[in-house]
Amino acid sequence: MTLGLVALAPLGPAYAAIGVSGALVASVVGNLVAAALPAARCQIMGPRASATVVFAGLLAALVAQPAPAGEAPHLLTIAFATLMLSGIFLVLFALAGLGRAIKFVPYPVVAGFMNGIALTIVLSQLGPALGLEVGRPLAAVLEDPGAVKPAAVLVTLAVLAAIVLAPRLTSRVPPLLAGLLAGVALHHLLDALAPGAVGPVVGSLPAVTLVPAELGPILAFAASGEAGAWLGIVLSSALLLATVMALDGLLASVAADTVTRGHHDSRRVLLGQGLANVLGAAFGAVPAVANAHTRIGNYHAGGRTRLSTLFHALFMLAALLGLAPLLAELPVAALAGLVLYVAFTLLDKWTRDLARRLRARGGHRADIAVNLAIVAAVALTLVLVNMMAAFALGVAAAVTLLLVRLSGSPVRRVLDGTVRRSLKVRTAEARMLLEPLARQIRILELEGEIFFGTAEHLKSAVEKLPATTRYAILDFRRVHEIDASGARMIDLIAELAAQRGLVLLLSHIRTDEPRGEYLRALGSPALADRSHWFPDLDRALEWAEDRLLERSRFEDAPELDPGEMSLLQGLDDAERRLVLAALERHELAHGDPVFLENDPGDRLYLIARGAVSIKVQLDEQTRARRLATFSAGVFFGEMAIVEGTVRSADAFAKGEHVVLYSLHADRFAELTERHPALALKIYRNLSRELASRLRSTSAALRALE
Repeated sequence: MTLGLVALAPLGPAYAAIGVSGALVASVVGNLVAAALPAARCQIMGPRASATVVFAGLLAALVAQPAPAGEAPHLLTIAFATLMLSGIFLVLFALAGLGRAIKFVPYPVVAGFMNGIALTIVLSQLGPALGLEVGRPLAAVLEDPGAVKPAAVLVTLAVLAAIVLAPRLTSRVPPLLAGLLAGVALHHLLDALAPGAVGPVVGSLPAVTLVPAELGPILAFAASGEAGAWLGIVLSSALLLATVMALDGLLASVAADTVTRGHHDSRRVLLGQGLANVLGAAFGAVPAVANAHTRIGNYHAGGRTRLSTLFHALFMLAALLGLAPLLAELPVAALAGLVLYVAFTLLDKWTRDLARRLRARGGHRADIAVNLAIVAAVALTLVLVNMMAAFALGVAAAVTLLLVRLSGSPVRRVLDGTVRRSLKVRTAEARMLLEPLARQIRILELEGEIFFGTAEHLKSAVEKLPATTRYAILDFRRVHEIDASGARMIDLIAELAAQRGLVLLLSHIRTDEPRGEYLRALGSPALADRSHWFPDLDRALEWAEDRLLERSRFEDAPELDPGEMSLLQGLDDAERRLVLAALERHELAHGDPVFLENDPGDRLYLIARGAVSIKVQLDEQTRARRLATFSAGVFFGEMAIVEGTVRSADAFAKGEHVVLYSLHADRFAELTERHPALALKIYRNLSRELASRLRSTSAALRALE
């Protein structure tokens, strides 16, 4: 009833009763549609503050137009035609699946809407609360201060006080009903003491015929040539009203889901609201929207089926037909108190929480202040301009804030090759040689998104690399997204690197995965060399390290003598000859398996030439993951002679001509039994090598933090 007064207030006090009747009709028609075609389980529809304010704004705009046919009845027909068109828009929204877009609306915008609507409602009810005639502007107080009726203000305050105090006194009477009863009683008491001092009552309601009386005038208006003159305001208002009803109804459904533990169907919510407003406009109803509070109340009362929605519609119809004389005597000031209370409940709780945190001087005060500023801007724009402008402003501000937050440098940190080493296990001589050379490798760990807002930061970071850098690795492991601007900037960085003599490597990029395909589709000749793309950082590091060692000619050394390897260090000549006699020679081509997972672990291997890659298969659908690569001069598979268990990973030859020597566990057992001193020396060498590998692993893990 109170929202009905707000809806038709621009037409003046003569239309107050029609507004009340239209609000009740909206509840009847909306819930009959919901019962026949449930927008969601036990959905309840009726007038809502947000849509009501927009509808009232439409009527105010129509009244302000200098049109020749601007009498109130005809303007009301145009408003109902606009409402019917908005219902059609809602049906189209449902068929297009636009209901799912509600999740993409930033919450500060939603909070601004709620607070703006609450503020609009408060402003609309100040006049009735002061005792002004329905439809009389609040500015009239400035011209005629005597128009204010203090008794009406007292009634409004009594309603608010009763609503707040009622739950402390009894749980049997709903607070809003308690407030209304207190307001009605005080109004009539004061009116008896001082007739006319407490403001107007609703007045007689129009007769309800239960026929679509507005359908004929709406169709006549649509078919007339006059419709073209109003087309601009009708179309824009219908789209705005449909958007507001869609947002409000879907948000209400989300709120109800949290209580009912259900899941609404956004398509059906919009379809139900659309049909309800198309039919409601024909019956002279104000906008009907899905209602969270009533549905939650219905749920707590036991309503679980469509029968509860049907009962709601029939009860409202009975009230409209049988209680009209009582409704006509309700004081407007008391209804204003109810609306003001509803407006206060619409104030967003998240906004209030943010305001308290800002006053508490905790952390992230700048972020809190910015979000509160967006909320305030949306709310004030809604009040001073319109809801569509507020929506556009809020979304633009939220998107701008997001871009600013995302537009920092995508470079998480820059490491050199001495801090982060590859998993390739090299000889002590190779590690010593690589130590100073590794400073020529720079790893740029990237994170977040590489897009137009961050691409320039990436270019700047590469340009600032030391002049001694020979290999720059862009690590994309933590990158979530790359847009066209980011891809183009990577191209540009590759071109600049080539001019500088810098080799650019990309890690965690594969040509057969979406990110690699995207770069390949948008790439330039600068990224044409796919040999510089690596599936992980370790392979990129190994490639760069190998190139550095090749430049120092270390990797071009001939086949190594196993007697000079670390496993045999500290042995005298006789002991060395015993071990060499026990070794078996193996020659393999690239990709040949040395052993496979679950094979018997019966021998230790020494690499005389080439390398061996150790891999583990995670599952049947996942590519094998490399654990380490062993280079010439290194031994591996030592756990076979320590534990004697099966192999825990696969080993493959890496290189054109790989030469291995193996020591079988049985031969080693014979040596240790006959020559205990020899066994102690070999175990000592095993322990030293394992300790060195553990230190390298620990350093690599620290670099990953």
